[in-house]
Amino acid sequence: MEDIKSILFERMPCWYELSWREQLGVGGMVLRIHKDFASGVKPIPKDAPIVEHFKRDFGFTKFGREFGKDFGFEDSLKFLGEAGEFLEYSIPTPLVRKPTGKTCRSCKGTGWDESREDTCMYCNGERQEIGYDYTETFAISASLTTLFELMLFPEIETSCSLPQLICVNTVTIRSSHGGSLSGEYSRETVDWLKRHELGEIPEMVSTMCVTWERMDGRMKDFDIHSFEAYLPDNDGRLLISCPGDCCGLYPSGNYGKDRGLKISCHNTDTPQQQLTLVASLAALHKLVREGTT
Repeated sequence: MEDIKSILFERMPCWYELSWREQLGVGGMVLRIHKDFASGVKPIPKDAPIVEHFKRDFGFTKFGREFGKDFGFEDSLKFLGEAGEFLEYSIPTPLVRKPTGKTCRSCKGTGWDESREDTCMYCNGERQEIGYDYTETFAISASLTTLFELMLFPEIETSCSLPQLICVNTVTIRSSHGGSLSGEYSRETVDWLKRHELGEIPEMVSTMCVTWERMDGRMKDFDIHSFEAYLPDNDGRLLISCPGDCCGLYPSGNYGKDRGLKISCHNTDTPQQQLTLVASLAALHKLVREGTT
């Protein structure tokens, strides 16, 4: 049996990558899958246990499993076409914070809190109760979870001249930590991080802000301070965070010279948080790719 290769220790030809593309409206995530992988891997069976699991738990009715078409549950990953060696998919970030049509119980529909002489803190002055509908984002998250699982240990070595920079794993569950994610940075990515000036990486922060605002429909004043992509030292450790209870992505395990780095999350409970952190990795990937080619 051949040893399983890992981007932590060796250069591997790229089989997929995340990126951030400004021309997708106000910006959007793109998943690029190398044609060699797409044509060489066996399609996910329509009755695969992971597919049946998500259909049963979330009520999904459709699973697109053919590359070159819309992919995933409810066809949520939208096929953009071919670009060079890659098939490209848009990863949507739909609105999750939605009005319920019910009058706010706190301010009785006035939008004002008389005791505080300020805008109602429960409805934010919108005069009606607001709820969170994760139906679409659960389908996107489950599609990514299924696809990342398929791409975890590629049996096909692509002909791509570019190295794999980042690998991602996601979780999709209706509970606390149900939007968890983890992954690996390649040696090339860690080397790039070591060369970057210390402090904030603004491109990653702005990408998370755009993604969050698209899904939340707003940006609360105190939320804007919750986004972080920060290099505290020149050892390649990157600290990423978004709104939540210390929600973020951090280095995990050993790190050192001439090797990549594992990452894991903390308190990532919702698909909104998960997709925001995936967007940060898409922005990072774009920066590293542009800085190493």
